[in-house]
Order: sequence, then structure tokens, then C-alpha cells
Amino acid sequence: LGVVKGRRSRRRRCPAANLTDDLVVEILSGLPARSVCRFKCVSTTWRDLISHPVHRMKLSQTLAGFFTKHDSETVLWSVPHFTNVSGTSLPLVSPSLDFLSVYKRIFLLDSCNGLLLCSCCATGKLDMIDYHQFVCNPTTKEWVALPDHNQAEKWRCSRLGFNPTVAPHFYVFEFFKDFGPLAPSVVGVEVYSSETGERVREEHELDNDFSLPDRLPSVFSNGCLHYLTNKAFVAVVDTEGKACRNIPSLSLATMDIEAYR
Repeated sequence: LGVVKGRRSRRRRCPAANLTDDLVVEILSGLPARSVCRFKCVSTTWRDLISHPVHRMKLSQTLAGFFTKHDSETVLWSVPHFTNVSGTSLPLVSPSLDFLSVYKRIFLLDSCNGLLLCSCCATGKLDMIDYHQFVCNPTTKEWVALPDHNQAEKWRCSRLGFNPTVAPHFYVFEFFKDFGPLAPSVVGVEVYSSETGERVREEHELDNDFSLPDRLPSVFSNGCLHYLTNKAFVAVVDTEGKACRNIPSLSLATMDIEAYR
């Protein structure tokens, strides 16, 4: 009986178990991002292997295409569009974000390393005062609704921070401003962390009074959000909402704003 049991054990042994980690990563590096995400379900070993920061840099993490936003003919909702430049006839994602059917009037606010930050209204509601935010992955069709914030603060500039080579968590930075007698200026920031599921709020006593133009992009690098302001500096904020430093730059008055879109 002992011999028979040993044969059964050998038959049940998965051939993939004989592959070294380096060989598995080499094989996965030739697959598209969607397939790599699916292979995370093979086993906990493969999941940890694919999620390892060192291996992420070798694996396919981005899609060959662009999401843009356009107003529909009825102007009742914003229609996201996906431009496929991968060379294949079928895109690897759902261009219309149809997996978000519970929402209507979807507005693309920002994107970062494959994730989209959107603002939307529930289906049947067109009042933009009652809006919600969520972050979605158009490749895996996973999405997370953000907790509602103070609707009394109507002006907020939202930006997304995500670096999959460092951690699987994302951050949403929301700058809010005070409408002064001359021009509105940023007075603080709230940061939502997908790791904790909570927001942290910091109200700053800034030495430099500044505002953030909505249409200028930001850069998430080294765990901080870098944002070009209307003054001659780049504001740097960490994931705790702390203002780290200001980096001198050219004034927007001397630059072509459209070049930064």
C-alpha cells in the first residue's frame, strides 16, 4: 500500500512546482497584463511571486492605449473613450467601462499606472452635487468606491497616486481651497489610502499662497505627489498629507500650459 500511495502522490504533483521562480517570471514576462493578473489565482506562491516589487518591474503592468473623455450629444453624461494603440484588433480592457453600470455620467479625473480615478452620479441622478468618487482597474474590472467627503467644500482638486512596483495600495489626494477676495487658494489636503480605507486631513499654514490649475497633471514619485502650481514652484505632498517641500520652477506665465496636458 505504501508503494501505491507514493505513486498517487507523484501523479498529483503539479508540473509547475518543478519550475524555478526565475523561470516562472521569465515566462510570465512575455504575457499581457490581463493574463498576468489571472495567473495570480494559480496559487499563493505565484501570487506573491507576481506581486513582488522586484518582479513587477519585469512583468507587463501597463496597457498600450489611452483613456480620454468626451461629452455625449445629449450632455447628460461624460462618455469615456479608449484609444487602442497595441496593434491588436480587440483592446485588452472594456473601453466603455461597462462593468460600472450602476453609475452614470462618469467623469475621468485622473489616472496613474493603470488605475483610473473617476467621479460619477448614481444611475437616474443627474445632480452633480450628489456625486461620488471611485478608483477602478479597467484591466481586471475591479473597482473601489471612496468614502464620501464633506459636500460643503464644493471645490476640490483630486489626484491619484499609485506605484505597483512598490506597493499594491493607491492614494487619492484631494486639495481643497478657500475662496479669498482676490483668488481661491489651497488651504489643505485630504488623502485617502486604500490600505487603511480612511482619509487623513491636513490644513496647512503655507508660506506661499497658491492654487492648483485643474487641467495640469501631477506626478506620483518616491511616495509623494508632485503638483505644478500657479506660482513658480512645484508643491510636494506625502501620503500623510504633509507638505514636504516646494521645488522652484518656471512660472506658468512664462510657459505654454497646454504642453503639460
